[in-house]
Amino acid sequence: MTYVMSDVHGFYDRYSAFLRGVSFCGADRLYIVGDLLNRGSDGIRLLQDVMGRKNVTAILGNHEYMLLPTLQELSCSDPQSQRAVIKSELSTMPIGQEDTLLDFCRQDRTEQLKLLAYIRSLPLYQKIEVCGKKYLLVHGGLPDFSDMDMHYYTREELLFGPHDFCAGHFSGTTTVVGHLPTRFIPGAQPDEIFWANDSIAVDCGLGFGGRLGVLCLETEGALYF
Repeated sequence: MTYVMSDVHGFYDRYSAFLRGVSFCGADRLYIVGDLLNRGSDGIRLLQDVMGRKNVTAILGNHEYMLLPTLQELSCSDPQSQRAVIKSELSTMPIGQEDTLLDFCRQDRTEQLKLLAYIRSLPLYQKIEVCGKKYLLVHGGLPDFSDMDMHYYTREELLFGPHDFCAGHFSGTTTVVGHLPTRFIPGAQPDEIFWANDSIAVDCGLGFGGRLGVLCLETEGALYF
């Protein structure tokens, strides 16, 4: 089966509950539409698990994008300098990243470089086809849609949106987005996967006390953990 989730935000326990709940195996595929890190306490552990699975594909989220320069700086700093970097980061851009940064510093240099290389490799979007249906997976969404090709969007637009749920987008393609918890989308049921026109929102607010929503593409059914 093919599954899509987003905004796991370091909640490794919920991610593990999904793996166990669907008996996830090598024949399955999972796509994570951004924001593996921050808010929860186990972002690095989550990232490492995803990195080790050939059948899991992650897409860049705004939290990975925003945190990358600081992670790069930490990887080149001694322990005393790392403390200063983290203190400065938390005072200027508090996005729930303290546990992520501290855990990153606990990794050895080789592992830090692997983590950095993986984050840099994450695509801004992914086009897939399941059971003859086409899907576009993108973290923030497609703001101000005007039928232009994907490469015309800036990185910031695709990462931060906001996605237009009222518009029709690419013909014959369903756009699946994360980033904005469904509790903040007009007309959506709080913390439930939201279908609107040719779009599906899968961020069910896990980073804000909600739950992990997972979409099965073969059935377009919703699972919650």
